[in-house]
Amino acid sequence: MALSSRKRPIVGVILGNRFVKTRGVQRLAEANRKAGTNLYFFGTKDINYKRRGIYGTYYDALTKKWRRKRFPLPNVLYVRGGTGSGVARVVKRFDNLGIKRINALTGFDKGELFLYLQRDPDLQPYLPFTKTLDNPSEARTYIRRLGNVYIKACRGRRGMQVMRVIKVKHRGYRYSYSVIGSLVRNRANHFKDMNKVLRRFFGNRKILVQQGIDLVKDGNDRTVDLRAELQRNKYGEIEIVAIPIRVGRPNSPISTHGTAYRFHDYLPKLFPEYSKDEISGLKKRITEFLIKLYKSIEKRYGKFGEIGIDFGLDRKGRIWLIECNAQSAKVSVEKAYGRNRRIYLNPLEYAKRLAREG
Repeated sequence: MALSSRKRPIVGVILGNRFVKTRGVQRLAEANRKAGTNLYFFGTKDINYKRRGIYGTYYDALTKKWRRKRFPLPNVLYVRGGTGSGVARVVKRFDNLGIKRINALTGFDKGELFLYLQRDPDLQPYLPFTKTLDNPSEARTYIRRLGNVYIKACRGRRGMQVMRVIKVKHRGYRYSYSVIGSLVRNRANHFKDMNKVLRRFFGNRKILVQQGIDLVKDGNDRTVDLRAELQRNKYGEIEIVAIPIRVGRPNSPISTHGTAYRFHDYLPKLFPEYSKDEISGLKKRITEFLIKLYKSIEKRYGKFGEIGIDFGLDRKGRIWLIECNAQSAKVSVEKAYGRNRRIYLNPLEYAKRLAREG
């Protein structure tokens, strides 16, 4: 049943096991004043299914304090933390109760997503070689064939569980990864040693191997990629809200913990030999790629209110998909653009649309 246009829709934001105040949570609370939703935050342990209620946390704008009280179950669920079994159980139960949610998935299986996209002829040109592995020992064939690869957990966020491995002729393997922002670099003389490193690093997680791309660099061997933030707005239209260009730390295999710059300002600096028309053409190709990808993902999984899309540009200006995120932390947007109200307002206004569609 559709919600009355006069009634404020209730949006519940699940943050994992418990409420944790972060910058993103504060930004959402600020956006709520303009969105006009009844917004609260909660963890998996705050739900009482028998009473059909939640002991949630909300921001009291009058006293400027965080408070807790009992709320009814939400009209729309917004998953903003956790992809574990606890959150998965909540999502499933809410689905069974007919509660709508902003995203069709709480997180992508990167291997499964690439397998699907490889069958889409419109997206095949943007995909680096990607293969899901049954166990780390299978990586040897692809490392030796490709020379430079990234090995990733099929489910992982914020640059965690990502390792770069390079085959060095007659000298074994070089590998690097980032742990809480710190760079780890080392070498393995033989694959049996490399295999031990992989097993220790990934444990029993499902993993994939992805071809390393000769990405455009920003001096001193700093990795450059882009994080596009796409959302549906209050009209249900797909909107490219921001595209921060992320520049990693020197020699880091990922850009996640580096700096970020504004797309329109920094893109010409990456391609100084390009004319204005060529930069304009590259921007158009990027926009077309992002919209095609968003729509293709929705054909497979269902509607999304937002997707964070990581992609790279090689030295020839070719676009390469790296991965997609169903729960973007939006950190790079703030680094590059400062406070971006639109990126927090859109999901709440889209939630109002979902609640009233019935």
